[in-house]
Amino acid sequence: MRIATFNLESFGGNRLDIDELAPRIAVLRPQLLALDADVLCLQEVNAQHSPGRDERIFAALDRLLQDTPYETFHRVASHREGSDRPADRHSMVVVSRLPLDPPRSIWMQRVRPPLFLPRHSEPPAGKPQEVTLDRPILQTALRLPENGCLHLFVVHLRAPIAAALPGAKESAESWKSVAGWAEGLFLSALKRTSQALELRLALEEIFEQEAEPLILVAGDFNAGTVEPALRIVAADPEETGNPALRARRMEILDRSIPDADRHSVLHHGRGRMLDHLIASPALAARLREIKVMNAGLRDEADEKGGTQGSFHAPLIAEFDL
Repeated sequence: MRIATFNLESFGGNRLDIDELAPRIAVLRPQLLALDADVLCLQEVNAQHSPGRDERIFAALDRLLQDTPYETFHRVASHREGSDRPADRHSMVVVSRLPLDPPRSIWMQRVRPPLFLPRHSEPPAGKPQEVTLDRPILQTALRLPENGCLHLFVVHLRAPIAAALPGAKESAESWKSVAGWAEGLFLSALKRTSQALELRLALEEIFEQEAEPLILVAGDFNAGTVEPALRIVAADPEETGNPALRARRMEILDRSIPDADRHSVLHHGRGRMLDHLIASPALAARLREIKVMNAGLRDEADEKGGTQGSFHAPLIAEFDL
């Protein structure tokens, strides 16, 4: 079974515009076909207004998958908080050859939202505010041919860019003070690590219920392997210091990719691996191959006008399933 993760870089506008989509489809569709995946875990899929309906639909994604094998695959997507409808922007979608369980959008259900009182917002905040998430974690499961189950989580964690604070910026790109920027960057990290903790606690529930579960976490973590968000999810035995907890570790599969090739994003010529496939021990033992398809990847820092494709490279793994 071939499973891929791919950040489509805010694919689709507010309304379906075929002419606007055409250049992007011309780049992205061949990439999807080259993956030859049984399961696609997609991030940054935008939903469009639908004439005569009060809800958005994934019309742009429909166009992208049209005339490909993925067109007839099963599909589930993340939802906005408190609703069964997709968000306007940056939804997560799973496209699968095999049937999928109904999706769950996980917000802060196991972790109490942290409180944060910035000192450099304008006007000053009167009391600590709950730290909220930009988007959920998408949870589903694949029903395998031999009556097994593959638990699947798709993530898109907060980017490592300072989060906006009321009145603390001169413009979209400029901060009024270093202190305000520093508080914004701290808030961004708090969002990212809080969601990583929510994910880790969701994984713990599965490990409690099943002896050797098959679990895969896929997506854009906006973090490298040494950063706290990845460390929280992975729970490496060297970190926990307890060999008895080794069976609950999650293995970052892309660590096996040679260093020279191991990057899914380019920034000023520097490669970073921000997109990951992370597996439970039982699933990691079934890994045949993993590779990142980053040939021709554009540098996100040099393309100020955006890109026709994506600034992220897709990551594909093949398992004995």
